[in-house]
Amino acid sequence: MKKKLYILLISIFACSLSALGQKVEKTTLSSDSLLIGDQVVWEAYFSLPDGTPIQIPSYSELLAKDTTIKGGVEVVREFELDSISVKNGIRNLRARLMLTSFDSGSYILPAPIILYSTTGEIDTLRLESKQLYVTTIPIDTASFQMYDIKKQEGYPYTLKEFLPWILAALALAALVWGIIRAVKMRRQNRGFFGKSIVKEPAHIVALKKLEKLRTGKLWQSGKEKAFYSGITDTLKEYIDERYNFGATEKTSSEIMEELRKRVADENVLANLNAMFTTADLVKFAKHTPTEADNENAVPAAVNFVNYAYMEQLKEEEVK
Repeated sequence: MKKKLYILLISIFACSLSALGQKVEKTTLSSDSLLIGDQVVWEAYFSLPDGTPIQIPSYSELLAKDTTIKGGVEVVREFELDSISVKNGIRNLRARLMLTSFDSGSYILPAPIILYSTTGEIDTLRLESKQLYVTTIPIDTASFQMYDIKKQEGYPYTLKEFLPWILAALALAALVWGIIRAVKMRRQNRGFFGKSIVKEPAHIVALKKLEKLRTGKLWQSGKEKAFYSGITDTLKEYIDERYNFGATEKTSSEIMEELRKRVADENVLANLNAMFTTADLVKFAKHTPTEADNENAVPAAVNFVNYAYMEQLKEEEVK
């Protein structure tokens, strides 16, 4: 009877341990000694109930707090968790940590801590601490021989080394040349590339544009709209320069109204108004002008420009 009771108690105790499932299987170092600069892997195998929240505090912080190590051991890679298997609600896990050292000596590594929670409260699994030996390569003082420090060996210069300096010199030369040329051209009233920067009189600009429209034969090739748009735009720019009442922003009728206040020659105004009227019809009403209208358009514009310029000369003589 006592034997059966003993077996029953053992079974209940074993079942309770299995239910808890909290067990550290083993902790191992890949090597308990290493040369300076080498690395060692610390592995820990343990089990917990499946779904248990787990956290492993930073081992770097543990090392920093250990006054016996004093920075002699460093963490290359913190603990990484791997799930190995799950059986009967128990998850078998592996944690891997990588360490290194650059100071020889014997170190007692502090025990890592695993935090978990199964009942709402945080519990702790503490792994066993390990001892690590860090060694250096011994020097054979019997055969060791000191040598003088060698002089720095010189190497021939290459084009690649000089290239940045060459490019910088060329850039500086180009900049100096550009400044000299800009000053020279400015004294000659020319642009950097030699083009004259003296502004031509407004009437000359207008007459050149009108001549280009006359010889361009736009209306002869069915481009009446472009032909009349070119004439009216040229006239508006000239009138804006000559009389300064914002002609480029006004309609043809508004322009004619302003010109009647300033131009005395009724014949010039009549021809100009006829040309503006035809241009508006072509541009906005798809009107097809007669051949006579097309032939008279540029002469009417030229006649007005010449008249306005002559009046300008008279005004300047009076002043």
